[in-house]
Amino acid sequence: MFQQDLEKPPLSRQEFSRLSLFHNVSYESIVGYLLHSTIDEVEKDYVLIDPAKSEKRLIILLEGQLEVRIDSKNGILADNIQEGGCAGEMSIFDNCNPSAWVIASKKSKVLIIPASTTLAMLNTSHDLCLNFLHLLSQRVRYSNKVVCKDQYHIRCIEKHSQIDSLTGLHNRRWLQEMYTRELKRSQAGDFRLCAFMIDIDFFKRINDTYGHLAGDVVLMEVATCLNESLRPSDMPVRFGGEEFSVFLPGTTTENAKIIAERIRANVEKRQIRLPSGAIVHVTVSVGFAEREKSDTVESLIDKADKALYQAKQHNRNRICMYVSKDETFLF
Repeated sequence: MFQQDLEKPPLSRQEFSRLSLFHNVSYESIVGYLLHSTIDEVEKDYVLIDPAKSEKRLIILLEGQLEVRIDSKNGILADNIQEGGCAGEMSIFDNCNPSAWVIASKKSKVLIIPASTTLAMLNTSHDLCLNFLHLLSQRVRYSNKVVCKDQYHIRCIEKHSQIDSLTGLHNRRWLQEMYTRELKRSQAGDFRLCAFMIDIDFFKRINDTYGHLAGDVVLMEVATCLNESLRPSDMPVRFGGEEFSVFLPGTTTENAKIIAERIRANVEKRQIRLPSGAIVHVTVSVGFAEREKSDTVESLIDKADKALYQAKQHNRNRICMYVSKDETFLF
């Protein structure tokens, strides 16, 4: 590491004027303070700022490139500092230890100004204060953009984690959160609420006869048919395997029966073309139940599932309504 002679200013007037931090700043008003500063040449990977060390100083990059890393010296890359940029000013302003590592990403030349000298320069030059304010506002804006971008990606990840990748319907993870919310809303306002359990009849035969890719096509087609048959307020979910569930807010058993029949009929008449070119038809069985005051998400789905079992026991391609523990009604 090379240090220049401290008896003369480290920066010429021309070099001084090229630095954005000193834009509109009088060279004569600052040059005396710069006598207390040094220019260092550092090799690649040299650590200029380390949070474990309490030393506070302003570093202005004259040549090369610096990296700002968080968590550790080899941690997450937070930013790159290009020529003319600076680092270390925040710990001078708030008198706290640095919060990130600043490392030379290649051989670099830097101007190092002690903390006390930096503060003295700020007291002397109004324009230098404005330049620092401009710099900090840019960094806040950049940080806000990073935060917004991260939040967007987090929301995307959360959304995709709640979507079944094959059918595009929501999955069981989404079910638990949203069905619980809808059930509480229904109970609080004493609104009607029905639940469906739907199963593709003889689905195993499709897989055994045509292969699992054909089975995937059938699942996607049934999911599409389900979406086309439901209202915008209804909440379809791929429950697992060839089973689907739906919560139907504000729905009586009479309307639920009409919607269930629409699903059953639409699936039955749908022509499904498999990857082999073969055309197949499938059917579904539907069980449904209406919310009672004591119901949880699990108990309501369980009632609909019991009705589904009865529909499948009675030749499938049918609808069955749960009435009570010992009674169901077939349509």
